[in-house]
Amino acid sequence: MSNPIRMCIVCRNRFPQAQLIRLQYKDSVLKCHQGAGRSFYLCSSCKETPKASDSIAKICKLDKKHKENIKFALKEIFLYG
Repeated sequence: MSNPIRMCIVCRNRFPQAQLIRLQYKDSVLKCHQGAGRSFYLCSSCKETPKASDSIAKICKLDKKHKENIKFALKEIFLYG
């Protein structure tokens, strides 16, 4: 059975897909991947780093002023799923 390898957008290390958290930015909202559309991956060690919100802003082509909104959305995703 194939085990796909994906890259964390923060640390740029490669991991098996099952070890990463898959997120997407759709309709101006950061959320868990819903099955369709563009997505990106975070590893468990990078999800709490301050650099994570910068990387997500860059991937989603957002201004740095949205960084606080991204931090809040990440915290909400990791608490409630």
